[in-house]
Amino acid sequence: MKILKTLVLLLFVAHSLWACKKDPDPTPVIPPVFVKTDFKVLFVGNSYTYYNDGVDFHLQKMLRADSSSDSINYVMDKIAVGAYTLQAHFNDPLTITKIKSQKWNTVVLQEQSTRPINNPALFSEYAGKLDGEIKKANARTMLYMTWANKDVPEDMDSLEASYQAVGKQLNAPVAPVGKVWEYIQKTYPQIELYISDNKHPTLSGTYTAACVFYFSMFNKNPIENTYIPSGMSMENVVVIRKAVYDYMVLYQ
Repeated sequence: MKILKTLVLLLFVAHSLWACKKDPDPTPVIPPVFVKTDFKVLFVGNSYTYYNDGVDFHLQKMLRADSSSDSINYVMDKIAVGAYTLQAHFNDPLTITKIKSQKWNTVVLQEQSTRPINNPALFSEYAGKLDGEIKKANARTMLYMTWANKDVPEDMDSLEASYQAVGKQLNAPVAPVGKVWEYIQKTYPQIELYISDNKHPTLSGTYTAACVFYFSMFNKNPIENTYIPSGMSMENVVVIRKAVYDYMVLYQ
């Protein structure tokens, strides 16, 4: 019996020594840190850009409402001064400094509402000069086609032609906000896009612009987005999302 106990003890010691010689546990796998890539957008314009907290504000809200797994961190900003033309922006050191201040991916240019109709040459000239500054900053230019005044809807044809001509000149994409407005006014007249001055946007108008940029700039379907601006009815939000998608798919 004593011999048996001794054998058991020896086996236990041998097993313990063998276990000590085993390779240590492998280093635990540490998952990689999830780092988002910044995509920075600057809007350059006037009150059509900054009304209702700004197109940039609502566009960023839409992008943040996307899945948290999105690998891009979208950063939006604006420099917008009431009644400013692109000529005024080019001659304003603050605008040029703003363009140079960040590594923007895209800079959006919005001309004063009637200049593309009344003086397309100046629109073309100063869009080109700003585009030169934007290219120096290694960014791309995008144009923000605005809308006709409510009481002169026929101006939309001239606005569209002017923006498309400058877009071709600069090889820059054009976000057709004004054309989508025209489509909504004809197809869904219950959606009021203008405030009482028949020029500036209601919240629905600004949200429409944000939806157009959401599609034009990022190729994202606004119908699938979940952001609802505070103060807008769900019914209007749904109609605008569908209208933007339908126009961009059917007529672009």
